[in-house]
Amino acid sequence: MRILFHFTHKQTLGHTTRSVALATALCRQGVELLVLQGGMPQPFVRFPKKCKVVDIPFPFDSRQSFQERAVEIQAAKRGEFILKTAANFSPDVFITEFFPFGRLAYAPELLPALRFLRKKGTKIVASIGYPLIIDLNRLEDKRFAAFHKALFAFYDSFFIHTPPGLETPYFQSSIKSTGISTAYATIMKELEKKITYTGYIFPERMITGGTELPTMNLPTILVSRGGGAVYPKIIVRAIEAHRQLDKPTQMIIACGPATSEKEMALFTSFLKPQDQGRIFLATHLNDLDERLSQCAVSVSLCGYNTSVQMMRYGTPSVIIPYQNNLSAMPTNDQIARSRLLEERFSASIVSYDTLNAQSLADAINEQMSRPRPKPGPTAWFNGADTTARLIAEDIAN
Repeated sequence: MRILFHFTHKQTLGHTTRSVALATALCRQGVELLVLQGGMPQPFVRFPKKCKVVDIPFPFDSRQSFQERAVEIQAAKRGEFILKTAANFSPDVFITEFFPFGRLAYAPELLPALRFLRKKGTKIVASIGYPLIIDLNRLEDKRFAAFHKALFAFYDSFFIHTPPGLETPYFQSSIKSTGISTAYATIMKELEKKITYTGYIFPERMITGGTELPTMNLPTILVSRGGGAVYPKIIVRAIEAHRQLDKPTQMIIACGPATSEKEMALFTSFLKPQDQGRIFLATHLNDLDERLSQCAVSVSLCGYNTSVQMMRYGTPSVIIPYQNNLSAMPTNDQIARSRLLEERFSASIVSYDTLNAQSLADAINEQMSRPRPKPGPTAWFNGADTTARLIAEDIAN
């Protein structure tokens, strides 16, 4: 069984982490797996040894893409590379990660391979982290709506990596525009027969080269901002907030692998002598999962992977959901997921726009004073193995 898998990222960890976990599960099924990595190389990421990973040339999507729409550079050459790889590899299944629910800037490079593989009868499936379709606000444009529908028609299956019925109501209610909400509901209904909700994909241990930190006896406040592409104020405010906490604690701050040297120097400059031995800065950690399971409070954005880990462990959490104020979309996955965490896991939500040291310290103190949340059901977190099994069974039949 041969599977070709395309994924990309914007120097964050969410899409990469899900891709690594799904690749690992597919390798356990004994498939021959070729991964096409479409973003900037991430040398600190470790894929399973049994799969081959190839970087697509001329990557254009980076951390700057959060603030401005990515421009397709060398799309024809990238498309030619993907098509040639698909023809030579001759996969039984072609998987795209998140596309076509999002990442439509990658359509020019994927379309040649999609057309080619569709004609050959190759199964085409999508691995989708959460049930939100990006660019819903553009569907009023009839040409875009027709293009959008044509993209979805290439696919045999959409594997959405959340528990059945859990997240969709939060996404639906977070869309305040009646027209966009109706468009969302209509598309999800049209795709219903092709959609399988697999449960969450739980992260694999995949980060190498992380900072080794000493083990201490004080309760830990763990601050993380994912890949480090956005929201630098979280790091500075966390340092300041730590000095205002009610109880003695240590704070570990994972600034993110995409954090530049200049940013790290700036963050370090905010430390004072009184923080010595109490606050520790790192770009990334090898053992983030273990620390999330043991920390007194997690402070983070509301990205998929950190949220899934907090739900599984019942980690007390302060979340600062990402919102791109330049985007015309009225919601995103972090806004919807933050409400799920608040309602079901007693998370505290703090707005980035109004974030200051006092508001963050107050939220952390409140979380430390509450009983620890009850972890989510074990059955929620088998998404990778469920997806891999269903794909392998489909190929075998």
